[in-house]
Amino acid sequence: MGKYQKNIEAARRISVMQYLQTYHPGELVRKTDKEYCTKTHSSLVITPANGLFHWFSQSKGGNNALDYLVKVEGMDFVSAVRLLNEMTPMPVSVQTAKAAPVQQQQTSRPFVLPPADRNAEAATAYLMRRGISPKVLRYCVGSGILYQTTHGNYRNCVFVGKDENGVPRSAFQRGCQGSFRGDVAGSQKQYGFLIPAESENCDTVEIYEAPIDAMSGATLRQYKHDSPWRSVHYLALGGLNHQPIDYFLQQHPEVKRVSLCIDRDDPGRNFTKIVAKRLAERGYIVQDTPPAIGKDYNDYLLAARRLISMER
Repeated sequence: MGKYQKNIEAARRISVMQYLQTYHPGELVRKTDKEYCTKTHSSLVITPANGLFHWFSQSKGGNNALDYLVKVEGMDFVSAVRLLNEMTPMPVSVQTAKAAPVQQQQTSRPFVLPPADRNAEAATAYLMRRGISPKVLRYCVGSGILYQTTHGNYRNCVFVGKDENGVPRSAFQRGCQGSFRGDVAGSQKQYGFLIPAESENCDTVEIYEAPIDAMSGATLRQYKHDSPWRSVHYLALGGLNHQPIDYFLQQHPEVKRVSLCIDRDDPGRNFTKIVAKRLAERGYIVQDTPPAIGKDYNDYLLAARRLISMER
């Protein structure tokens, strides 16, 4: 079986309930003891017991998230496969699919942060090579959302997501050498990597896929000198995941403006369209701001640094 065929099979193993609970938990509405519909389509009935859905008003149906994305959300097949391959679905059963408040969702494995090294020299050196400014690095290290850990002969950056009380609830590791990356076991994905605005009354959040992209966005604002770099919130989702957005907005009712700084690739563009529509329907002012250069904001930052050095 070829790699692309394996990707298709993996996408088909994700149920509609898993997709909705991961990206749009607020969409699910209990219809009967055994069925759900969605807020957007009351005639779309989902049966968790067998994974089937049927959209009666359009005479369309299927038995997985891939069918749902193509037939209901109108996404092209290739983009739908890519999106589903990038997501980490929430485990769902008839009992747990009640759209419970995000903060009450629990993972099955205990979450323990990797042990911290005595310093973060390798991690900060790696991130400076990625263009992140010393000022942004000092803030992240000083506030405990970035540190360094060693596993064997390898040093890793650890990006930490905290809850409303400042307690670590999730973490993502990125190798300082090679291409290693991955979530720490037991991470609760609704807690994203957040660089908060300096003012508690800030009404704007910028949303990125990865922590390094969020730090890149902060560095770019610092270089532009058009406003203080902590004049907005920077939130990283840890992938194409709707849960950190919902949790953040729940905790920050003063935020009215959302800038979607998602990657400039097919999964990122499709995710942006879906999220922008949902947030606009909830009354938020939404701006689509993909990187001006490259695939992601770190590409954009590195290109901007090269241009600045050429001008000097």
